[in-house]
Amino acid sequence: MKTPFILTAERIPVTYVEALLAVAEEHGAARQALLDASGLHRGLPDDPERRVSFLAFHQLAQEALARSGEPALGLLLGQRLNVSTHGILGYAVLASASLGDALQFAMKYYRVLGLMFELELQAHDGHLELRALDAFPTGLHSRFAAEGLLVSFLTIARFLLGEDDLALEAGFAYPAPEYADRYRAVFGQAPAFDQACHWLRIPLAYLERPMALANPATVQMCERQCEALLARLDVGDPLLTRVRRLLLARPGDFPDLDTAAAALHTSGRSLRRHLAELGTTYQQVLDDVRRRLALDYLTGTQLPLHEIAALLGFSDPSNFRRAFKKWTGQVPQAYRRGAAGRG
Repeated sequence: MKTPFILTAERIPVTYVEALLAVAEEHGAARQALLDASGLHRGLPDDPERRVSFLAFHQLAQEALARSGEPALGLLLGQRLNVSTHGILGYAVLASASLGDALQFAMKYYRVLGLMFELELQAHDGHLELRALDAFPTGLHSRFAAEGLLVSFLTIARFLLGEDDLALEAGFAYPAPEYADRYRAVFGQAPAFDQACHWLRIPLAYLERPMALANPATVQMCERQCEALLARLDVGDPLLTRVRRLLLARPGDFPDLDTAAAALHTSGRSLRRHLAELGTTYQQVLDDVRRRLALDYLTGTQLPLHEIAALLGFSDPSNFRRAFKKWTGQVPQAYRRGAAGRG
């Protein structure tokens, strides 16, 4: 079994490191001091295709935040992470036929970027919602990384569509920071905080917009290179992600462990053992998926509670209420009222 996220594996593009160093330097942090503190004191490789470990980048980000005194460093970095910063994946996005095609390509190969998030796309009330789930908790670095990720997506979408005033909504899975007003300046509107996950909503109408530099041959070339890079980096889908995707694909008709194992081409015993090695169980994964879906249904729809319960596989709404209170500490009605008040 592959380890879901190997902290010492060299997967972070060196272009991200250079972008972070440049932003931190602009805010008073000394480049060499940052490199020394993050274990990169021997210098960075000249090859833009080279990688550094997540641990080194994590330490660099912590030092940059501390030494620059700039809490919104993630927002600033996201604006610096343009198409070219993302290497071969960025070139493929640039050459895609439409914004929708660019998103689909990015979703297929985003693992070449060494992100600390699992990404997924979901249709949501006339929008396509890009969701980012933390691969593991990292405290303040999670906020920094989420800011960089969503602002980078926003920056690239604006560039591809040639518009600065795009109607893109954003949400973050942490409380509003003290500098929350700066988010409005970046996104053009205030984002939502305390969400179930980080997300960016794109109106479906944008997805058909043609790209000025569309080139199918370039996309095919980039796809071959991304496949080769994935193989070299050994970042295939971790089993836990595959289980979650399987469950999300069948809301209301969740398979039992043995059925899920068969769909994943393994045995129930092997699946149970692998999940135990990850510190979880099939039931815990199922409960997490149900919880995320429940939060989405309660905040994003006006469905009555008995219909939400059925969509989540509960035959009795009272069982759903008990489960939801166990997950969140609130009953569904109270959570929905609170969400409406926050909106």
